[in-house]
Amino acid sequence: MLEFVYEDGGHAHRVPVRDGLSLGRSSDNDVVLRDFSVSRHHARVEQQGGVYTIVDLESTNGIRINESFVRSGTFAAGDVVGIGSFELSVEHASTAEVSGLTSATYLRPLSEFNQDYGLEGKPQEISKEVGPRERVFEILAQVAKVLIQVEELEPVLEKVMDLVFDHLLVDRGFIVLFDEDGEPKLELNRVRESPTGGEVEVPISRTILDMVTHQQVAILTHDAQADQRFEAGRSVRIHQIRSAMCAPLWHRERVIGAIYVDSPLHVGSFSTSDLDLLTALANYAAVAIERARLNDRIRRERQARDRLERYHSPAVIEAVLSDSGADRASVTLRETSILFADIVGFTARCESLPPQDVALFLNQFFSLAADVIFKYGGTLDKFIGDAVMAFFGAPLPQEDHAERAVRSAVELLEALDRWNAERAAEGLDRIEVRVAVNSGPVVVGDIGSAKRVDYTVLGNTVNVTARLEEHVAKPGTIVLGESTHAAVAGLFPTEPLGSVQLKGLSRTIEIFAVRLPSRAAVGSGS
Repeated sequence: MLEFVYEDGGHAHRVPVRDGLSLGRSSDNDVVLRDFSVSRHHARVEQQGGVYTIVDLESTNGIRINESFVRSGTFAAGDVVGIGSFELSVEHASTAEVSGLTSATYLRPLSEFNQDYGLEGKPQEISKEVGPRERVFEILAQVAKVLIQVEELEPVLEKVMDLVFDHLLVDRGFIVLFDEDGEPKLELNRVRESPTGGEVEVPISRTILDMVTHQQVAILTHDAQADQRFEAGRSVRIHQIRSAMCAPLWHRERVIGAIYVDSPLHVGSFSTSDLDLLTALANYAAVAIERARLNDRIRRERQARDRLERYHSPAVIEAVLSDSGADRASVTLRETSILFADIVGFTARCESLPPQDVALFLNQFFSLAADVIFKYGGTLDKFIGDAVMAFFGAPLPQEDHAERAVRSAVELLEALDRWNAERAAEGLDRIEVRVAVNSGPVVVGDIGSAKRVDYTVLGNTVNVTARLEEHVAKPGTIVLGESTHAAVAGLFPTEPLGSVQLKGLSRTIEIFAVRLPSRAAVGSGS
């Protein structure tokens, strides 16, 4: 077996090579390489006849095998595959020799282990000849093995109730969980026999539930009707509760809920050993419930991260999701560079295209823009019709935010040229874009209403950039505001365009254009 061996963050990683292995910056890849030089979905491994091939998925920076750029190529042990700034060495997986086994070593098939402990989901019969304590231990061995396999909350609760009905002579069972405000919420109820076949009325006694929660005790009552502790309980009288048990779901010094069981028709249905079993089962159940809740939170956070990756660079995502990011003020004043890019003649183009073709066209353009913006650590603020707005320098401070923004603009036009070459080969017309970059102070943060906020920027710098793109920039050109030009002076060839008076400004501003020799004819002819 082959392995990819590479370093990330000072740590060595080894990943087995297999057919279908995906590599890229996005978290849904098998190998996640978080760097601006890596595209969201960069490459994929394919295997045929024992030979491995790595295929470029139309990435921005391509793939390399032993320093040679390829669209796809085979590799073997000893080769080095380049993905952006990462170098992945191809090595044979190390094999540990198994030797020295003696008669003291015993190998037991997992199938036998699973059958003994009921891991196929079938209830196992407990020996009738053991004592109450041994019976509890035998049942809990089953409980632990069953619950540890369940990942989601609803199946966990169902498994817990299955175990309750398998091992206790109860007529009704209920699982209550507390929400963030401490209010009980019925999550599951079950009745051994429901004569009417309709909805089951929930007879949980709030008096019993409060006692279990506040005193943190498990309760067994042989006859709740005759117990003075529950005489004030209205539900006890209404539902004629007799034998009942209630055990807290205890996890890390707090009660997260309770398991309640009863037998409304019989007095003295439960014993103290039954209470011991229910209490122990509740402890196991609490761990499984919290584990399922954690899995659910992880899934939601993964979904949130996947959504963020559509709009932000990896560095921005880490800042937004990190603990340190949570301590920042919701809005702050920051020096940034704003980029606007707008498709020329989009309205006229859409007039003759069906909506699905318009959507496909925009998705292709927005993908080009997003890749170059993310490559330089920018934040994709929003899509405005056929325009893209991005900013650099927030939420992470970037001293070179102006350079990053201009490099993104240049690479966007280069990517547009490649796309136009593909369109020309298909007999399609050429696409042109106007671009403007301007730098200055903005307010940045979560801005919006109480129910809906966007992470965005506001201020005169944004307004000036939008007007430079709309009223000054020509098709195929990049216009710079005076602050941006001062910040990147000497890094890019530029030419002055004079001074302009923009609407809403009391003074004129000097503007400049980035000189792009390969596109000079395009810009001058528009």
